[in-house]
Amino acid sequence: MGKRIAVSATFIALAPTIAAAQTGGGDGNPGGLQIDIGISTGLTYDSNLSLDPGGDSASIWDTGLTFAFSSVAPNQRFEFVAGGVLRYIDTAGATDFGLEDPRFRLGYTRESLNSRLEFSASYSDVDRDFLDPFLDTTDSSDGGKVATTDAALRYETGLQDPFGFILDLSHNKVEYSGTTDPDLNDNQTDRAGVAARMRVSPVSTVTVSAAQTWYEEQDLLQTDRTTTEYLVRFEHELDQVISLDVGLGYDRIEEVLTSGTTITSGAVGYVGVTRAMTNGTANVRLATSIDDEGRRTELTFGRDMELPRGTFSAMVGASRAPDGDVEAIGRLAYVQRTSTGEFTASLERSAYTDDGDNATDTRAAVGYRHEINSVSRLDLGLEWSLVDRATGGPEDTTEYARISAAYSRDLTADWDLTSGITYRTRSDTTDGDADSTAVFVTLSRNFSFRP
Repeated sequence: MGKRIAVSATFIALAPTIAAAQTGGGDGNPGGLQIDIGISTGLTYDSNLSLDPGGDSASIWDTGLTFAFSSVAPNQRFEFVAGGVLRYIDTAGATDFGLEDPRFRLGYTRESLNSRLEFSASYSDVDRDFLDPFLDTTDSSDGGKVATTDAALRYETGLQDPFGFILDLSHNKVEYSGTTDPDLNDNQTDRAGVAARMRVSPVSTVTVSAAQTWYEEQDLLQTDRTTTEYLVRFEHELDQVISLDVGLGYDRIEEVLTSGTTITSGAVGYVGVTRAMTNGTANVRLATSIDDEGRRTELTFGRDMELPRGTFSAMVGASRAPDGDVEAIGRLAYVQRTSTGEFTASLERSAYTDDGDNATDTRAAVGYRHEINSVSRLDLGLEWSLVDRATGGPEDTTEYARISAAYSRDLTADWDLTSGITYRTRSDTTDGDADSTAVFVTLSRNFSFRP
């Protein structure tokens, strides 16, 4: 089964429920040892929490707690963050109370003059009814829980030398429980990659890499897929304003199912040219790749601009699917800072193939933050997304929309109050239409200790 990678649009997320109190962890530590504790408590009423046709209303009381320990030195950084939510929920005459949504994150970075080591690990076990549909790429309204385990290790040598090595290891495991959707299956992805980098001149670098990815899914076909990748990359600065990036490689994908084994292989590569401008960059890129669905080729043109009080980024192009269908793709992002706040807008369209069906994912978002005064602000957000799997056949779409408004006030130097309203809609060819209105109020505090 093909897996899409959806890049979410930039927006201001005004969630009506609390995942956990937020702390800065190592990011907010200027140096030395620091302990950060965040606590938040809030009430939410949602007329249709699961966003299903005919779904039940819910009253929710959440108290979130986050603990973070960090140590920052000139050449290394360590952080550990743990959090969870004590949740009471009353819906359709039934009540539930307990500790929910445990989350853990560990990170370590060490850098010397000529090498860098990075390690990260995380675990979360969350209720899918509380996931942001604009970030959840499963396109499923089914409930239940999802537990996710991630780990990654990267070691790089020769940072200042003409020759260097890179080692990349990663692990991802996703486990579902309490769900009946046949498309939500436990799966695991492991990847190992090595690369050798050589600076052949002050303006040219050659990188040779090899990687292997193992993917297993507990679906009806018992999918077991091994992907082997080889790539040679050449980076060259033609002059002070134009740079060239070329990659040429070979991929081999072996997929073992209960119905048999298939092998997909072929050449892959890309060529990109970037030109430095007075206020940003312009680029063009042609890339071809293969996966278990076949070959996809994309041509894109991009422009990034620094504005006097903001930024603008644009990319437009076309994507050719394995069956020859061509879809328009692109991305726009705009940020404008004002004297009293910030305005953001984004639009994105991507194309992918899943189980032989071509699909497009279109997303748009608008956000505005207005600083009323030094202690209060207003956030407004509008988001919309449409996943279309019709590919010229019977209609098969999932559409989301969300409008939200929130008012925040700093009660003291430590305590913050946030209240607001959110309206959501979901329209699915199979499941039908649903909408929801939620109101919420949250009281939160973050504080730090330095032993």
